[in-house]
Amino acid sequence: MGKKKSAKKHKVVSAEGWKTKKKCCRSDPRCKKCPVVLSRLIKARAFEGDAAELKKQLKLARRW
Repeated sequence: MGKKKSAKKHKVVSAEGWKTKKKCCRSDPRCKKCPVVLSRLIKARAFEGDAAELKKQLKLARRW
């Protein structure tokens, strides 16, 4: 028989490893390395949750 699939582990993500560009390109939707997106994520406290929550917040921060 096959192996059982284990539940996905929640990864904790921090803003320390997040690298940004020097200047915003103002494209729509904004790129993931945009400094504006990083500031929006910090305001939304997206780094306090797990990786799944960060993914949802990133989607909102890019399209705002």
